[in-house]
Amino acid sequence: MERRLFVKKTSLLTSGILVLSTNSLLATTDQKNVTNLNIVPVLATGKNMIIKGLILDAKTNLPINTDIKVSTKRNRFYAKNHLLTALNGVYSIHTGFSSSEKVSEKMNFKIDVEGYKPYNGNLYITKSGCNIHSDQWQYNPDFKSENRPTNNEHENTFVSTFNFYLVKAS
Repeated sequence: MERRLFVKKTSLLTSGILVLSTNSLLATTDQKNVTNLNIVPVLATGKNMIIKGLILDAKTNLPINTDIKVSTKRNRFYAKNHLLTALNGVYSIHTGFSSSEKVSEKMNFKIDVEGYKPYNGNLYITKSGCNIHSDQWQYNPDFKSENRPTNNEHENTFVSTFNFYLVKAS
C-alpha cells in the first residue's frame, strides 16, 4: 500500500514538472513576425525538417505578402501558436519530428488576406516528410495534386516545398 502511494505521489510530481517545463521542451522559439520560423524541438528523436514555399494567388500565381498564424500540436498535445510573415510570398519553417510511424506533428495554418477567402488548413509532419489533408480541395476545388508537398531527404534533414494558393473572395 505504501509503495502504491509513493508511486502515485511521484507520478503527480513528475507530471507537474513536465507541465511547467513544456515551453523549454517543445520548441526553441521566441520569435515574432519573422519570415523564418524555428520550432525545432529540443528533444527531437528523428530528423529535422525545413518546410518552405510561397503564398500565391491561385489564378495569377503572383506572390502575396501576409501574416500567417501557425498552430502546432506535437503528438496531439501542447498546442503552441506562432506568427510568421511571408514577404514576397516566401515563408520558411524549421521543425523536427519523432522517428515513430505515427504523425508526430500537426500544423494548422490560418491565412487572412483582404480580398481572399480565409485559409485554414493543415500540414502533417511524419518521418517520411510533409503531407496535406483533403481540406486543400475544399478550400480550392481547382487545387492540383501535383501541387502537393514535395519531400527531399538529405543526410539528416527533410526539405519539403509547399505553396499555398489563395482563392479570391467572390
